[in-house]
Amino acid sequence: MWKIKIIYNDKSKLTLTGKHRDIPLELALHYHNLYVVGRCCESTYQQYPKKDHDGLSLEQKLEELSKQERGI
Repeated sequence: MWKIKIIYNDKSKLTLTGKHRDIPLELALHYHNLYVVGRCCESTYQQYPKKDHDGLSLEQKLEELSKQERGI
């Protein structure tokens, strides 16, 4: 399970949750383009259980997923 939290500059919040073990690259790109690009906001990605996974920015997660897909 994973969760993406987005906090916009006007303090409004959006939470996206998925039941995949880890978010697929295509879905992460879709959410990033739909909710983050062109807006002033902070986005964080958290995979569960929290004790086993550190939270990171959605951009860092996208970079990590794209490296995995390329086999780097």
